[in-house]
Amino acid sequence: MFTILEAGEREIFIQRVAQLTNESVDKIQELLPVWESIILGSSLKLIRNQIRFNALYNFIHHKAVPSKEIDVIFSGSTASVNWDKISSYGEGLFGILMPDKKSAIALLVSRELRCKSSLVVKGLGICFALYGNRLKVVDFAYMKDWNSFGEHFFAQRHDFTALCPPKLQVPISEILLLSDVFKNESSSFQSNVDEIDLKPDDEGGSSTNWKVIGLILGSILVASVIAWFVYNKMTKEEEVVSADTEEIIPIDSLAKLRDSLTKLSADSARIASDSLTHLSWPDGKAFDVPKTSALVPMFEYLTDTTNTESSELRVSEISFDAETNQLVSPYDAFFKKMVEGLNKYKDVHIRIYAFAENDSKLGLKRGFVVKNRLVGEGISPTRIEVKATGSNVNPEASVPINSQILLVLSKKSVLK
Repeated sequence: MFTILEAGEREIFIQRVAQLTNESVDKIQELLPVWESIILGSSLKLIRNQIRFNALYNFIHHKAVPSKEIDVIFSGSTASVNWDKISSYGEGLFGILMPDKKSAIALLVSRELRCKSSLVVKGLGICFALYGNRLKVVDFAYMKDWNSFGEHFFAQRHDFTALCPPKLQVPISEILLLSDVFKNESSSFQSNVDEIDLKPDDEGGSSTNWKVIGLILGSILVASVIAWFVYNKMTKEEEVVSADTEEIIPIDSLAKLRDSLTKLSADSARIASDSLTHLSWPDGKAFDVPKTSALVPMFEYLTDTTNTESSELRVSEISFDAETNQLVSPYDAFFKKMVEGLNKYKDVHIRIYAFAENDSKLGLKRGFVVKNRLVGEGISPTRIEVKATGSNVNPEASVPINSQILLVLSKKSVLK
């Protein structure tokens, strides 16, 4: 049976949540399997949505689990539990697995089980945190790729009806759009799908940096070969003219050669300096990005406390596949540094406008791909809106439309 708790933890958890919410133990006992069925249902939906699995994968691998706070719940001690930290982690998973479903679920469950909708949301957030901890500790082997995850949870699909009360099964299934999962009785999953590269970028550097470094090293190598060739040719010519003497290469020729190599090295360093800029988020490590990166104007906007206006940010360094509308590459370093900065300035709200060739619906789909990618790196989904492009929002003609995203950043003080 699907569960978010180990044996022996259920009663302790029910008691703790009852104390936290000032609700009866019986009510929490009634709600717990409902919460578990909702979490299972939202996971089953990922079997048909690789993009959202990608967001979940990144969240579980990169977001620290509040394991110490969770351990306190079951420790039996009288120490207070940091529920805010647990709920915050659960909200992150909530946004990935059930985006825009919170209100509908809360209204349904509160009406049918006669409880406050705030209780439904709070308990579900805590349960999502326990679920994330379980994915990290117990079920981590099933998170290695989309197929493993799908096979594991598809085998547990019948537990949804075992956990969920009969009167809630159909409406919850409709809210979570589970009909396509339950109708498919096959346990086979696509094995020929091109998997998105999910390896974390441990260095946190941009691939552009390596191109510049490669250019520098290549230039130095070519210059060294040319210098060696010139030096060798000069030596041979001296030997032909003065066969009976061993003439030494003039000191000024060696000095010129040395100066040429020094100048080449300086020019290469200048190329790197002209191409890259150093950024550092507050209390963070410095990193290099191309001067054309969208991270540069974002950094200037976020760190300028005097600028209270909205800012339009054109992102052209990511790219979508024209057929699948998925990101051509995961762009780990770019999204990681973007979210790192946005999480330092939590008063900033983001609106996403994505473009597609003469198709606003595909543009919206691409916008949600970007949102899921940001949420997967740890930003709260409540800070992000995906908007359809209209007459006032147009792509730039000079940039390929599959490589265009418009982000509008607004600070809370100016939001209405």
